[in-house]
Amino acid sequence: MNGKRVISYFLLTLISFKMLVVPFVYLDFELRKEFIIKNLCENRFKPQLHCDGKCYLAKQLHKVAEGHAREEAQKQQDSFKKITQEVFDELHLTLFIVQITFAERLFFVHYLPPTSSEFVTSLLRPPAFVLS
Repeated sequence: MNGKRVISYFLLTLISFKMLVVPFVYLDFELRKEFIIKNLCENRFKPQLHCDGKCYLAKQLHKVAEGHAREEAQKQQDSFKKITQEVFDELHLTLFIVQITFAERLFFVHYLPPTSSEFVTSLLRPPAFVLS
């Protein structure tokens, strides 16, 4: 029971981390705003633009969005590969079965399906009674 709880907390933490990446970027920006304005801002030498580090924040948010988009594209590509692999495996199996049945017809000539007259005579027999 305790192991299940630990695993569930771990998975919840992973899901929460993925959801909270953007708020962490904002939190990091707010906590280090003065340092970002003085050292990391692209427009730090142009104070008349009043950028105040928003360019750095926009870059960080763009990186996060790009990472999410790349992950989604990778997931879609993986699922597409999986689906096409399953379809082609099924197609290969079907073609293999058709090939086997064709080979059986070529090489096993002694097997012939019963003709219609044999089929009818096998059906139209009087019932067999067993005396005990």
